[in-house]
Amino acid sequence: MNAATDTRLLLLGWNFRTGAVSVRDRIAFSGDEVREALERIRGRGLMSEGVIVATCHRSEIYGVTEESEAGRELTRLISEWRGVDFAEAAQSSFSLEGPEAVRHLFRVAAGLDSMALGESEVLGQIRSALRLARETGTTRAVLHRLFESAVAAGKRARTETEIARHPLSVASIGFELATKVFGEMADQTVLVLGAGETGSLFTQQAAEAGVRDIRIANRSPERAADLARKVGGGTVAWETLEDALPAADLVVGATASPSAVVGRDAVERAMRARRGKPMFFLDLAVPRNVDPSVAEIYNVYAYGMDELEGAAEENRRRRMREVPRVEAILEEELSRFVSWYGNLAVVPTLNDLQRRLAELRDAELERLPPEERDRFRQFADSIAAKLLHQPMRRLKSEPDASRRLDRVEAVRHLFDLDR
Repeated sequence: MNAATDTRLLLLGWNFRTGAVSVRDRIAFSGDEVREALERIRGRGLMSEGVIVATCHRSEIYGVTEESEAGRELTRLISEWRGVDFAEAAQSSFSLEGPEAVRHLFRVAAGLDSMALGESEVLGQIRSALRLARETGTTRAVLHRLFESAVAAGKRARTETEIARHPLSVASIGFELATKVFGEMADQTVLVLGAGETGSLFTQQAAEAGVRDIRIANRSPERAADLARKVGGGTVAWETLEDALPAADLVVGATASPSAVVGRDAVERAMRARRGKPMFFLDLAVPRNVDPSVAEIYNVYAYGMDELEGAAEENRRRRMREVPRVEAILEEELSRFVSWYGNLAVVPTLNDLQRRLAELRDAELERLPPEERDRFRQFADSIAAKLLHQPMRRLKSEPDASRRLDRVEAVRHLFDLDR
């Protein structure tokens, strides 16, 4: 994908598909480190434009470069800075150019290149990548347009298909089921049993969904209090757990207890206190935290990992069925970007071609007597204009963006316009 000079759109990256975890972890960038990396790249003169997409599972550097060894030198720069052996960094990296680099970014934006197919968080991360590059001053026309196009492609994938509409995590599925029971969850009381990894993730999800009353019970009161502070919630003393059940609309089991911590008798008493108001149990623990027989109680809804994992697998299959539709959308957006980029390349190429012909004309006119040069200059210009008219018209009017770029590159090569 060449433009006015021998420029290339280059992608160099390390992600969960290609990079060894030990290398990925050392290369991973924080927000401030993204700025520093972009400044280092610009300082070395490796790229005229640069944007870095940094997430939990990927560090990808997109750039516009005229350097034939930019990928290798960029790998060397990053490996030296991050203290990674060059050979290790190179072996764990991947590199793409031109339309393939564009296609990869669009797939990332649409969630097709994520560990969780169709994830939505990556779209915000791509926006952040562009914002950081703007603030650092390393993006101009090409990468600005590229990343805006990637965001547009990601939005279309999510609005025109169901690639992101069916949750994949068991916690998200459980929360969605609870929403179907209660409707708006913001006004419901959520009681989370356990402040470990699973309990913390669910608590954060509930807080992000707008739940205002979140209570955490944990055998270690310090961990419960710490998690409660993070989400603006409250705590429940473990020994008073049964007393807290009647106030809970949704109870989430997430402890490592080897036996149930909520029995059927306790739930029956809670339902009497609730006067039959629906109660939802989401058991994310293995073995179960909640006696499965509570589901037999009227207006009690209970789901364990078996049911949730079955729903997660079905949702994965639903999302997979949407992949061809998403890919069709991405190809449309890719064609639009390549067409724009091709038009960006045509005008400078035509200008360079006219300049080259003018140089040849002037070199030949130098061999003529001065008094004859003006007459022959007009003649030479007339011949050049007639010779170039049809090729220029065809170059400008070629509707296929890829063919137009191929022709631009052929003209630049044949007339040696990049020397």
